[in-house]
Amino acid sequence: MPKKRKDGRYQKKVTLSAGKQKIVYGKTIAELNQAALAVLEEDRQGLIVDDKTLVGEWAKIWLEKYKANLRPNTKAMYKNAYNTHIMGMLGDMPLRDVRPVHVREVMAGVSEKSESLQHKVLLTMQQIFNTARQNGLMIKDPTEGIKITPHTKPDKAKYLTKDQTKKLLAACDDPKALAFVALCLYCGLRREEALGLQWGDIEPDSLTVNRAVAFIGNQPDPSQELKTKAAHRTIPVPAPLREILGKTPRRGLYVIAKTDGGAMTKIAFRRLWERVERRVDFPVHPHMLRHTYSTTLYHAGVDLRTAQYLLGHSSIQMTAEIYTHLERGDGLKAAGRIERYFLEEQPSKTS
Repeated sequence: MPKKRKDGRYQKKVTLSAGKQKIVYGKTIAELNQAALAVLEEDRQGLIVDDKTLVGEWAKIWLEKYKANLRPNTKAMYKNAYNTHIMGMLGDMPLRDVRPVHVREVMAGVSEKSESLQHKVLLTMQQIFNTARQNGLMIKDPTEGIKITPHTKPDKAKYLTKDQTKKLLAACDDPKALAFVALCLYCGLRREEALGLQWGDIEPDSLTVNRAVAFIGNQPDPSQELKTKAAHRTIPVPAPLREILGKTPRRGLYVIAKTDGGAMTKIAFRRLWERVERRVDFPVHPHMLRHTYSTTLYHAGVDLRTAQYLLGHSSIQMTAEIYTHLERGDGLKAAGRIERYFLEEQPSKTS
């Protein structure tokens, strides 16, 4: 039964599903009943009633419990997205108080940033709030329906032309840099896969991807774990790559090694790559070489399933997106031929 307090408000006890009681308050009987219904609904939906966990507190737990086994670079991506773009706005808010408008405020703060960064920030919030909801700390996921702000700017080149590929290979005056470029161009290796390749992984006509060298700070990650199970694969080695590898000095276990034969550090690789960039007159980054290999597979007529295996994609959809993009480009290139065909089909005019 409602009880009127000395301050004029009404109060009554509500019994929750676990048997615990909670006192609710209202200035009127109607407001009191509304407060009671709200608490019962929270309880019904599994929310921990009276929980005051802050976003920042849960973000720390989420990173430690849900992301403990991630590769260092991926974990660092989530941590940077939260610390730089989310913590300042939402870190001190109770989870249960976060609404879509607050998420939109965060996304507005990064709307001028790259689409890639926006995706990372949104993904981080989605995972923080979804796991909080699963643990009964909030009822709804406030990121639902939130999207990034697309940019209307021309896409940067994702792969090299044949002429650029020749220029890049010719510009590599360091055998170590040439081996790295060739491994990515001729076998589609990711940067960390090329840096993790050892001489023992190479057969006369093939190589096997067994490890990856990512970085923790400046030093190579000792785990050398591959990105996914699909990344472990055996790839044919074309003749040009065999020739390059045959001329590459063997300084230790690793094909791309420091002077002492050990795995490359982050700074050592950065210096190697900066030297490559300075020697060409077009933009280039390591992942472009892998994209170039993807286009080679497409133009060589390699089927989708085989391309997925050679690229080490965990999902065939990833490979299909690349092939679809290239097919669209081929379709546009055919426009002139189609135009000429239809013009030739027009009946000739008679005087």
